[in-house]
Amino acid sequence: MTVLSESAAKRRKQLLRFISTDLLGPIAGKMPKSCIESLEKASSYADINAHILDIVPVADARIVRHEVAAKLPPFIRTEAVFGKRNLYLLRDATVSPHSGMAWIGNRIIEESVGSLRRIMGWGDVLHEPLLPARKLLIPEPVVVCHPATYFHWLLEVLPNILLAVATFPGVKIVLPDNPPRYVLDGLTTALGPEARRDFLFTSSPIRVERLVVPQYHNQPEFTPPQVLELLRSEVKAKVVPQGSAEQRRRHGTRIYISRQKSRRRLAGEAEMEERLREIGFSVLHCEELSFAEQIRAFHEAEVVVGSHGAGLSNLAWCEAPCRVVEIFPKNYILDCFAWLSFSRGFDYRYVICDTGHRIDQGAMDAVLAAVQ
Repeated sequence: MTVLSESAAKRRKQLLRFISTDLLGPIAGKMPKSCIESLEKASSYADINAHILDIVPVADARIVRHEVAAKLPPFIRTEAVFGKRNLYLLRDATVSPHSGMAWIGNRIIEESVGSLRRIMGWGDVLHEPLLPARKLLIPEPVVVCHPATYFHWLLEVLPNILLAVATFPGVKIVLPDNPPRYVLDGLTTALGPEARRDFLFTSSPIRVERLVVPQYHNQPEFTPPQVLELLRSEVKAKVVPQGSAEQRRRHGTRIYISRQKSRRRLAGEAEMEERLREIGFSVLHCEELSFAEQIRAFHEAEVVVGSHGAGLSNLAWCEAPCRVVEIFPKNYILDCFAWLSFSRGFDYRYVICDTGHRIDQGAMDAVLAAVQ
């Protein structure tokens, strides 16, 4: 075995970096930086502009500020900037059914993934532009409904599919083979059972004559107000009948979102559930409920308690007044559900555990105090 000196190792590393840069261009996020381009920026290139059939605006740029009475720490943010968002109709483009990533030639369209910052965390899909693409010979426009995690699928992918369907009648929806249950269940609930005839399944990237590319937000932890309005008018209204608001006021429920069947559960949760049951809480395992059942359950909730996780995405279906208590493991805090609560006018509280991934006694006492 040859052992290099430190200086020799540094020279070899510099040489490899030089070769990589010379062959591929600057590297960003484990990819050649020149491969990731904003479509609008790259539209100045004749070879890219030839692929753009239409750009349809769907949301204007805006700044959203939430006025919250409670004094909050800096990591719970109440202000966000949302850039304008479009739908792009492209000619002769390629797309992945697994990630929604779209590309023209060797250029990945940044809007199809949100931002370079987001794609840097997609280590398992960065190879997709290198895979052989199957040509799909159909005249209708195509949009991909990729199976993101539940939070991102509900608050990003599904709204974009609804916008594409409303803007381009007859659009076909491409899904990967064997998508998660919530994807098919949610699409059927939102679009109706007849929409299944417009589903196309594939396991590999496809090259299509007309591709609809929704523009994804570069900060997905902030849900735009228009998205919540769209989900409530186009999805929830089909599940919760008119006049149910009065029934909800009479029979409001208190629910705890259990993660005991999740691979990212917090230790101590069984005791937390038992203590909440004693004061009238119901325990929900969201993964066991249909999409419509989750909408109904959260519509009726007046208090929602849960550790940080996908189940709290269903706050989109709750009605004010509603109190939300979110439990964070130590050293992991993300304010996406705080933002969701502020957007809906809910009373948001949070509890941080002191002992890593365990709901300790102090956290349990704090939760009980917050819901009493």
